[in-house]
Amino acid sequence: MKTISQFLPVKVIFGTGSIEKLGEETKQYGSRVLLVTRPWSKEEAPHFEKAKALLEAAGLYVVVYDKVVPNPTTTTINEASEIVKAEKLNVVVGVGGGSTIDTAKAVAVGATHEGEAWDYVYSETKTADKNKTLPIIAVTTTSGTGSHVTKYAVFSNPDVKVKSTIVNEAVFPRVAIVDPDLLTSMDAFVTATTGFDAFAHAFESYTNVNANRFMDTLMVEAMDIILNNLRKAVAEPENKEVRALMAYADTLAGMGIANVGTTLPHSIGQPISGKCPWVSHGQSLALVYPEFLKFEQDFCVAKAAKVARLANKAYETLSDEEAASHLSDEIIKLQKDTKIYTSLKKLNVPKEYIEELVRDAMNCPDTYVVNHIPTADEVRQMLLNMWEVE
Repeated sequence: MKTISQFLPVKVIFGTGSIEKLGEETKQYGSRVLLVTRPWSKEEAPHFEKAKALLEAAGLYVVVYDKVVPNPTTTTINEASEIVKAEKLNVVVGVGGGSTIDTAKAVAVGATHEGEAWDYVYSETKTADKNKTLPIIAVTTTSGTGSHVTKYAVFSNPDVKVKSTIVNEAVFPRVAIVDPDLLTSMDAFVTATTGFDAFAHAFESYTNVNANRFMDTLMVEAMDIILNNLRKAVAEPENKEVRALMAYADTLAGMGIANVGTTLPHSIGQPISGKCPWVSHGQSLALVYPEFLKFEQDFCVAKAAKVARLANKAYETLSDEEAASHLSDEIIKLQKDTKIYTSLKKLNVPKEYIEELVRDAMNCPDTYVVNHIPTADEVRQMLLNMWEVE
């Protein structure tokens, strides 16, 4: 058995009503709070207002930054970092989905280090210092990104149209609060795309060349939950039991990428949303998966067969090779049922971007931890096939 090394320094508080712990948990790390959110919708407003009230009831000084955008950018992160400096804030609380929590993480670095947060993405010369980085408290309101339990902060630099990542244990949240009551305000599209994001995290951690038996067990459970509950979560938004299951699966999948990591779909999908910010992260992964699975499933047959059988028990009587061959079809069915099956063309991704996307994918470390490392020509063909999807 290979050596297993696991590290997850996040205190996870999971369950209905766990938001009530926000004030007492936060005050252990600071007294002056930057509360990071995005502009509130009518449906979401009560959740954010409650979070602010809980922090203030704990005696904390709270400054709200509510300009987070999907696919967060250096523009908003730098702006929020300056507020932290001006107000002498000492703890960052992110209440929202992955974009909000990633923004909070990047601000925790950008406000306390030389230069700006972007200087610390995949950097060989600048590394975020845990002792300088502000403590982060994450309250998740979506079930998909896993950001509340990872060491990653993903954001874009619009000046160069590149999306990249701070990869550093310094940005692990100190506390993650996962309250299913906060998840019912997600609309069908957000539910579907974030849920697929969670599936991608689990699948990529499971099939990664660095996978291990400890995390494999958790990833199988996460995928089983998602494959058998995502349709219901989309169709029944008020079903709290299903929302709780999806939140649990998301948390497990986040633990997977925190300890094992993502693979080729992220190295292709991330540049898509970096260059085309109207394409959400989860949607970009959904774009990649049908072609990725056709490419990858023959090189991890036993695991691909296992996942296919989670999706459809009819494959239990088939050989591994036969079961694995159905996996991409099962994922396409899931995407069609949840209305996220689409093409690059339909999402208005310019075809001339394909060469840049190939280049970016081949420069990303995630490309080199799949079971069959693709050539640039193979990545190009995947993207061309994604363009022509009907």
